[in-house]
Amino acid sequence: MFILVSEPFLKSDRFTRSTPTPGEAEPQMAQEAAEVLALVNRKTGEVKELPRAPYAFDGQHINVGIRKGRELASADSGLTDREFRVAVWYWFATEEALGAIRRTQAEIAVELGMSADALGRVIKVLKSARILLEDGSVGRTKFYRCTPHLAFIGSGFEHREAVKTRNPPETNIRTPKPRTRQRRKKDES
Repeated sequence: MFILVSEPFLKSDRFTRSTPTPGEAEPQMAQEAAEVLALVNRKTGEVKELPRAPYAFDGQHINVGIRKGRELASADSGLTDREFRVAVWYWFATEEALGAIRRTQAEIAVELGMSADALGRVIKVLKSARILLEDGSVGRTKFYRCTPHLAFIGSGFEHREAVKTRNPPETNIRTPKPRTRQRRKKDES
């Protein structure tokens, strides 16, 4: 009969840990893990380390507010598809907790497949809705970051402090346009 235990329990002298055979490398994730889970046979003390899958994210990842994100993605928000796509780009381009994206609008526009002027108009809408926050500049180039109410990198305590200094973003940007087309009446003259 095996029981599930964590690493501090395994470090006691009562149990022998099975080691890889000579020439066999220990899995990378097991070396990096802070806590290793294993099954221990109560009768024999035999330890079998549980296999671990590699972490799914490569590099940093960001916490995104699901409810606010869905509100902005809905047709009721009044955001155009292009405006929402730019907002999402800023969510995922964030690389530090309260840091701005240090790229020019021309560089961002090329990546998003739009003109710099169109991106400037979109940023103006997102800034007025407090979705994007202006955060520094070099010359005439202004830098923006996403509001911490929508997306944040960092601990819960850091996030709580970051949202204290900012008002939440608007989720109803403008009255949405009707989704159905109006048919024109043909002149019968």
